[in-house]
Amino acid sequence: MTNLGSISGAALDQYLVSARAAGLDISPALAAAGLTESSARQPDSRVPSALFEELLAQLIALSDDPLFGLNTSQFVQPGSYSVMGYIAMSAATLNEALSKVALYEKLVGDMGVTEVHPTDHLVEVRWLCRHTREPVRRHLIENVFGSWVRYGRWLADDDSLAPERVLFEHPAPCASLIAAYEDVFGCEVRFDQPCSALHADPRVLDAPLRHPDPQLLSTLEAHAASKLRRLGIDTSLTHKVRERIRACLGERLPRKEQIAAELGLNMRTLHRRLQEEGTTWQAILDELRQSLALHYLTTSELPQAIIAERLGYSDIRSFQRSFRRHNGMTPGEYRAARSPQT
Repeated sequence: MTNLGSISGAALDQYLVSARAAGLDISPALAAAGLTESSARQPDSRVPSALFEELLAQLIALSDDPLFGLNTSQFVQPGSYSVMGYIAMSAATLNEALSKVALYEKLVGDMGVTEVHPTDHLVEVRWLCRHTREPVRRHLIENVFGSWVRYGRWLADDDSLAPERVLFEHPAPCASLIAAYEDVFGCEVRFDQPCSALHADPRVLDAPLRHPDPQLLSTLEAHAASKLRRLGIDTSLTHKVRERIRACLGERLPRKEQIAAELGLNMRTLHRRLQEEGTTWQAILDELRQSLALHYLTTSELPQAIIAERLGYSDIRSFQRSFRRHNGMTPGEYRAARSPQT
């Protein structure tokens, strides 16, 4: 059985508040999941995700609401995201707030992983849900996307902010419910898509936030790193550099000086500390490029030239040489070997 990790009490509480507001008696659902309300609603507690999944299944059935997850998103608060929510509040723009998600989302829980991929002239923000049980998975995904959009509007103090489109991997609900999705997101919503994602204009992500505070941001990030360490989650410099490079790939390759400055380090210290962790800037970049290259070649039909551009290579030949050096075959050979045989 897959280990689903845990979820913070702060994140779980959003579902309990929503159920209470709908007039539901949550006591039987908590009991069926083997939880007590006092333990589940402690902000700093960690609840096993398997128990959270059972609780959510019980609440969905009890509510008899096909939009339970989407409707629950209206109860998002800064505290719903643990300290990450307050880090986002202190950022200067939505883009900066989003860049912190990959670093600190495990404080919220192990429910899924956020990925940012520039695509065409838009930014694609995916959430890869780790839960496979239905209908829990569907409601989780809809809650996360609805919460993101609502919280982003609150952060920017602009209720008109909206993605260009929202994609959901699951089937469409009955036609009479589609308008409810469009009311929440303020844009076109598509179902039966290859992945669940938001597509946003980069200019939307540049929206300034209402309470930027660089000094508080630094303090909160130190606190978040400490909490992650206590949870046994990677907070190494290698991890931080990797996630900052990942956030920039597809736009332009970040300069080492830029990343060092974001981390509050000079170049000499950056190199020394990475060396102490047994790696280098180039090694981190190469590993990340190779991982993403394998992902694109396996899961998409993107032309090699586009993949090379997304990964920050100067041209397609540089990408092909690097790929062959690491994998012993060309990108085309790798893709062909993994294509379904007809």
